[in-house]
Amino acid sequence: MFRIAPLTPLYRRVRIAPERDYGLRRPRQRSKEHLERIAALSCVVPGCHVRPVHVAHIRYACAADGADIVGKAMKPDDWRTLPLCPHHHLDGRRAQHRMNEEDFWASHGINPYALARALWNMKGDHDAMCFLIERAPLLFPSLRSG
Repeated sequence: MFRIAPLTPLYRRVRIAPERDYGLRRPRQRSKEHLERIAALSCVVPGCHVRPVHVAHIRYACAADGADIVGKAMKPDDWRTLPLCPHHHLDGRRAQHRMNEEDFWASHGINPYALARALWNMKGDHDAMCFLIERAPLLFPSLRSG
């Protein structure tokens, strides 16, 4: 039988370099300014121009659009947000959080990730953001039929 001395590499606590932190969450992309710009828009659902809106995070994963899986206790990155009125976000019978989220967006004919990326890339051009919201189903059609 042999003993391992306490100062051998087996016992040392070593911090792994940040580029090699496998399994750890990456920090969330946050932008208070972007959330404020989204809150200033009208509801993205076609035919609904209600204000004020909730800033709704898109939670479902979509590899085609580069959206990772987000756990229940985690908020998605702030680029994954769209404006929804309270009825379409939480309160309505077929609201985003009351049904399968992917089905919700498909039923309205919108690809939410393509639209959210476009809004993120607008960097505060309110008129352009309004143009995208008003024409979302035409410019960013759903990849699935609703």
